[in-house]
Amino acid sequence: MHVGVDVRWMLGKVRGMGRYATQLIAPVRASCTGLAPTGSEVKNMASVCKGNSFFPWWEQVVLPKLAKSHSFDFLICPYNTAPLIKPANTKLILVVHDLIFLRSFKELPLSVSVYQTLGRLYRRAIVPRVVKNADVLLTVSEFTKQELVERFKLDAHKVQVIPNAISDDWLRLAPLPTVLRKPYLFTVTGEAPSKNVIRLIEAFALAKQSFSDNYSLKIAGIKKEHHSQFIARAVSLRVANDVEFLGFISNEELQCLYREATGFIFASLFEGFGIPLIEAMAAGTPVCCSNTTSLPEVVGNAALLFDPKSVEEMAMSINTLLAYEEGERLENIQQGRLRVQSFVESSVNKQMTDFWRRLGVE
Repeated sequence: MHVGVDVRWMLGKVRGMGRYATQLIAPVRASCTGLAPTGSEVKNMASVCKGNSFFPWWEQVVLPKLAKSHSFDFLICPYNTAPLIKPANTKLILVVHDLIFLRSFKELPLSVSVYQTLGRLYRRAIVPRVVKNADVLLTVSEFTKQELVERFKLDAHKVQVIPNAISDDWLRLAPLPTVLRKPYLFTVTGEAPSKNVIRLIEAFALAKQSFSDNYSLKIAGIKKEHHSQFIARAVSLRVANDVEFLGFISNEELQCLYREATGFIFASLFEGFGIPLIEAMAAGTPVCCSNTTSLPEVVGNAALLFDPKSVEEMAMSINTLLAYEEGERLENIQQGRLRVQSFVESSVNKQMTDFWRRLGVE
């Protein structure tokens, strides 16, 4: 079997969907050919790099031509979208991570990032059509599977679920004892409206009125050019000195931030999965998060849940987490570490190997 793979997001600094795609093809890498625009540097696998890098043109025109000319048995499109016209005799494997982009503009306003807004509009136009063209649909949570089945009237058997995963190395370090923790809450998020950062800052400001200690909120993941609107809200709430926006951080620094935090908070309105949650649980840090979409499925009984649209409820969860007795804290940490064992690579890789075996690719 010969497999073509859109590797554009698997190059350079790999995040999120690119990391999932890298893990997905690992069991069959020898059978894969990476496909990317001219000038791309593809390592550790055969590759073909052709065409202009303008994304819609490359995906809709260049990619299907490459697939046709190389007579692939399968074409993997691992980032939600795919060519509208599928090459003859090639089966399309489409990975849909979430359907957040299909939410109404009233429910989810446009992002402050022009790039994110254009990407959302493109996905809204493409995904409903390619979902029905796909021969194999793969997603990362039962929640998103249910969304796909209900929205597009699909046979549930057509949609397979393999979750996101993190390295087993996350579990090799023991959680830090309470006395070595630092007085801050941590979150990994983004500037998109779905990440709900403004309400998070408001909830932190409200909860801070009850703190007996001087806790701060550290926020990672928001690009520097988008910090200003969030800083302005922190200033207006008089907590600017207690809210820190972090720039680029290495994987080692990120793990340290998780481990040293008193608690982790995840306030997203919509998520297809929620990788930061499994990172926080693996690091042994108590978690509170939204009770919406896929998040309860990910954390199970290992986190406090709140309504992300209620600033008051979010603030109450923060206060509850910070008021844990030592026994409660240790139990929460233990539950999280047990929960995350389902989401480490050694567990998920078995599911990915079985996925390829069912398709006849070794």
